[in-house]
Amino acid sequence: MPSKPKPPPSLPQQAFLRDAMDRLGLTRDGFAERLGATRRRLDNWLLPATSTGFRELDPVVWKFVREILEREGC
Repeated sequence: MPSKPKPPPSLPQQAFLRDAMDRLGLTRDGFAERLGATRRRLDNWLLPATSTGFRELDPVVWKFVREILEREGC
């Protein structure tokens, strides 16, 4: 089966996280658990940047998600 193309590094954080969840076939709860984050934290990362509850991803989380995708062959 051909692998999906890797997301460009310039994707907005919400698109990056949604793409990763899709590639891994995980629900929000499953993805949050895989990252060692709470569901609420993930939900805050997925909010629009203009929302008061929005939280910026730490660079280490970006790296961690990319490494998970690479390891899983996504």
